Amino acid sequence: MQAALLTGGTGFIGRALMGQLRSGGFTGRIRLFSRKEPSFPLPAGVESFTGDISSTADLSAALAGVDTIFHLTGILAETRSQTYEKVHVQGTKAMLKAAKMAGVETVIAVSAIGTSHSAASRYHKTKAIMEDEILSSGLDVSIVRPSVVFGRQDKFINLFAGLARGLHILPLIGSGKNLIHPVWVGDLAATLATLSADRTIKPTILEIGGPRIYTYRELMETIKSSLKVNAFIVSQPPSMLSISAFFQEKILPAPFLTREMIRMALSDNIAKENHLVTVFKISPYPLEAYIESNTRP
Repeated sequence: MQAALLTGGTGFIGRALMGQLRSGGFTGRIRLFSRKEPSFPLPAGVESFTGDISSTADLSAALAGVDTIFHLTGILAETRSQTYEKVHVQGTKAMLKAAKMAGVETVIAVSAIGTSHSAASRYHKTKAIMEDEILSSGLDVSIVRPSVVFGRQDKFINLFAGLARGLHILPLIGSGKNLIHPVWVGDLAATLATLSADRTIKPTILEIGGPRIYTYRELMETIKSSLKVNAFIVSQPPSMLSISAFFQEKILPAPFLTREMIRMALSDNIAKENHLVTVFKISPYPLEAYIESNTRP
C-alpha cells in the first residue's frame, strides 16, 4: 500500500486506526480527511486535509497517490448542517466518484450492525444505502459492521460513566431488555488494518462485537459495578423521552438526545456471527476491563 486516506480520520475511530496502522508497521503515507483541522498533533508521516465529505472536489485534493480509502465518516446524531443523507449517502457517493477518478483500488468502510432498508431508524436506513453504493461500485471493497464501539474518546460508555459519577443516575430507555454487543475501538481498528493487509478475507460484510452480549439494563449494572459507584438506574418511558428529544432537536445545535437515538436504543444491536472471533481470530477486549482501567476521574 502506497498511501491510505481515512475519511472522518480525526474522529474517534480514525484516531484509533491511525495508531494501529503506525504500530502495526504500515510504512506508507496516512492522510486524514475531515471537516475541521485536527485538535491533536499529527505523528510523522500523517497529513491532514479538510473539506466537505459530500464534495468530490474536496476529496480529490486528498486522493493523489492513494490506493486505499478507509471510509469512516458517519454521524450518530444529526445537526442543522450535518444530516444522515448528506454524510452517509451523498458523502459516500462523492467519495466513490473521487476514488474512481483518482484510480483508488480499495475501499474499506465502517457501517453498523442493524443496517437495513427496513430498519426503524433513518441512521440505519441511510447506512444501508451507503453499503449499496459501495457494493455496486466495482471497486475492491470490504464493509465492517460493529456494534456500539467503546474507547477513550467514545460518546457512549464515557457519557454514562460521567453520569454515574457526577449525578449518580444511569438513565434507561424503556424496559432495558434490548440487546447490545459493545466492541473495543482497538479491536475494530485491528480488523480494519488486517483487511487492508489481506484482501483475500471474506465475507465482504463482516459483523463484529465484543466478548459479551448485554441487555441495556445489564450494561448499566456493569458500569455501576466496574466503576464501584452507587447510582440509580432510572427507567424512562420512550414516549416521554421523545418529547424531550423533540425540543432538543428544535432548540440545540447539537442535541444531547434525539428521537433517532431512542429508536436505535429500542432495537437489538448484536452480531449474528462475531467475525472478530471467527474470521480475525481476535479475543475481544472486555468492557469491564476497559471501564476499570480507563474511565477513572
